[in-house]
This record gives sequence, C-alpha cells and structure tokens, in this order.
Amino acid sequence: MYLDSIEYDTTLTAGKTATFTVNMHIEAIQDNTSRLVFSILVPKSWNTSTNTTVTYTSSYEDGVVKTMSLIPTATSPKNQPGLSWADALKAHLGVGPNVIDEMEWVTYWSDDVYNVHNRDNVSAVITIKAKVGPDNMNVKLGFLINTSDDGLSWNTSNQYTDYKFTDCINVIGGDQSAFIDFCEKHFNFFTPGNATKNDIVTVKFQGDIQANALDGTNEIYLIARAFTDASHEYDVTSCTTKNHMKNESGKTYSLTFWPANYFGIPSTEEITHIDYYFTNKDGSLSVMQPDDAGGPDTWFSSSIVCK
Repeated sequence: MYLDSIEYDTTLTAGKTATFTVNMHIEAIQDNTSRLVFSILVPKSWNTSTNTTVTYTSSYEDGVVKTMSLIPTATSPKNQPGLSWADALKAHLGVGPNVIDEMEWVTYWSDDVYNVHNRDNVSAVITIKAKVGPDNMNVKLGFLINTSDDGLSWNTSNQYTDYKFTDCINVIGGDQSAFIDFCEKHFNFFTPGNATKNDIVTVKFQGDIQANALDGTNEIYLIARAFTDASHEYDVTSCTTKNHMKNESGKTYSLTFWPANYFGIPSTEEITHIDYYFTNKDGSLSVMQPDDAGGPDTWFSSSIVCK
C-alpha cells in the first residue's frame, strides 16, 4: 500500500469545515478479501469522530463515490488483539512529530468489502471533510492507510501500511486568549490545552529548549494568577512548597493542581484564564513570554473553558 500524497490548506479557520485529500494506490502481491482502512491523527478538541465524513473513489469502480464508517471502538485490529485501533496506533506511532499528547487517531473502514487479486494495481482518492476545532493552534496532522485483513501487522518492510504527516498547519479565527502549539516545544506547557473548570491541570517548565535565565538553579517555582468571570483576580505568588515545581528530568519541572482549589476560587465564580511564569526561590530570575516585537516580556496565559 502506498500513500502517495496529501492535499490540504496550510491555514485553516476554527469552527469551519476543512477538506483533506489523500492519494494512494495498492499493488497486490496476493489474493485478498478486505476493507480499506483509513486513520487520521487530530487534536482531541476537534471531536473528529462526530464532525467528519470520509468518502473515496477508486479505479475499481470508475470514480463512483463510496463511503467509509468509523470502526467500532470494541473492534481490535487483526494483529493487535485486545487493543482498539486508536490505542494500537497511539502505541506504535504516538502523536508523530507533534510535541503535545492531546491528540487521537480516529479510524474508518470502507463500508464495502473488496476481493483484491494478485497483480491488481488499484488507485484511490480519499476525501476527508472535517470540522476544525475551536482553538487557535499550530499542528501536524497524520494520515494512515491499511486494510482490515492486515490489521496493523507492522511488518518490517511496511508493505501493508503507509502513513504521512503534514507540515505545520496554522488554525486561526478561534479563541484569541488561547493558542496551542503542537509543532514546537516552548518553555511553558499547560495541559489539557482545552481545560475546563473541573480539570486537574499540569503546568511544565521545559528549560532544555534553549539557554535561559533559570539555567543556574534547580529550584523552580510557579508564579500564577487566576482571573474569573466576576472580574476578580486570585494570586499564588509567594515561593513556598505550594508552588514549588517537581523536577521530572533534566531541566523539565512540573506542578499539577486543581485550579479552583489551588487559587481558592469561590464556587459562585468561573475561572476564565490563568496567567503564569517561572522563577527561582528569591524571585530574582524568571522566564516569561518573550515579546516578538522586542518589548517587555509578559506572563504566559492559558484559557479555561466553562462547561
């Protein structure tokens, strides 16, 4: 199986439907009865399984548009027993070249079953119409083809599976207070990127990105403030055990907390966004968001979705 190319726009609009085209062909080396399988790697916030249609045409049926359906969650790939297609793909390919884990593989198969014969050479064009999620972001999408009969055997020559990832796609027109960069690592990392008021969140300082003001210390603290829909601000700005960040490895530090409890937010108020930066214990050194225009650094910011 050969995934020959992907056609797509490099700039997409949040909330709008985007079209992706996958060009592929099959060179059969034996008789086979199977369904065509297609999978796409997307941000979880896109809710692709409910907002996407997948169709295809092939040289088998002279351009007749055929449909694909989601593979049932309880169905395992033939050669990955006990795993769903999503879990099997995530285990083998992860999130590809992306640097944030908040992505998922969503997998479809052809509604028709095909009898492919040895020496058949079949071309196909898969068309994906997907509603883009609500967040502004940079992201690299993944596209994979396989067959139900092979079921992710991952044979060493990759005869039966092929996949490609896009270049970085820019999503614009969404929430202006939030931007998620799946393409490149940054000093700051806030997950889940589409957090709600009830989520447990994790903030990371990734100090190994490049030289920075905190290179000389192994005591990193999170300075943060939460803003609410009542126009109130709640701060945790003193360096104590509460905001002392745990060293994960190397120069990466993290702090996990429930925002409502961490900031002491009354139940009658909703958090709209959290601003933060990283500092050493006495506050003399810090890492903040650089200004692209050369102005003063600012606090990093992450929005909270009210659900």
